[in-house]
Amino acid sequence: MKFYSVHIEDRERVGNYTVLHYRWRGLVKPGQFVMARADGYPVSLDPFLARPFSLYDHDGEIASLLFEVRGRGTALLDFAPTIEVSAPLGRGFRIDAAAGRPALLGGGVGVAPLKVLSRRLRELGVPHDVFLGFADAKTAEVAREFPGSKVATMDGSIGTHGTVLDAVPEIEGYPAVYACGPTAMLAAVKRAVGEGSVCQLSVEERMGCGNG
Repeated sequence: MKFYSVHIEDRERVGNYTVLHYRWRGLVKPGQFVMARADGYPVSLDPFLARPFSLYDHDGEIASLLFEVRGRGTALLDFAPTIEVSAPLGRGFRIDAAAGRPALLGGGVGVAPLKVLSRRLRELGVPHDVFLGFADAKTAEVAREFPGSKVATMDGSIGTHGTVLDAVPEIEGYPAVYACGPTAMLAAVKRAVGEGSVCQLSVEERMGCGNG
């Protein structure tokens, strides 16, 4: 796999999360991901394996990654001035602009691929609703990146008390649902949507190589 050394143009702290911005002029499809690691390979093999991250946003010039520091690999990315990233990987979401008003559901750091998806839907003139679920008010701070979104928190500190599904009035009424989050959340979303709507799920999984 080919990696590209990119300079971090900007770094933001949004609640419990970090957002890295780097210059990328290639094509990005909503729902794609990159493999990323701190710049230093092969001089340094720490970390040996890159981590997969959903592309958070892309405006044609600047790409963004959103993540939570959970171990040494993400801790190194959290302060590195340059990082190594792959080109965008994965098939991404399929968008049918004629299907009607879709719902976008994100859980925790699983909100990551929904921002660039929302951007693409706006560019296509497709109205859509965004529902986000978090553990508490601190993790829910990233919801400000999604104006007009409906929020649920497990501790009830912000928005609806409960899971992201508790914030969705009638999920079965949406012709299409896009979701990303923990496996248990995705299973619940799939069950709730049923067979009458298109349901596309972006799975959060660790992997050593993004090429399958």
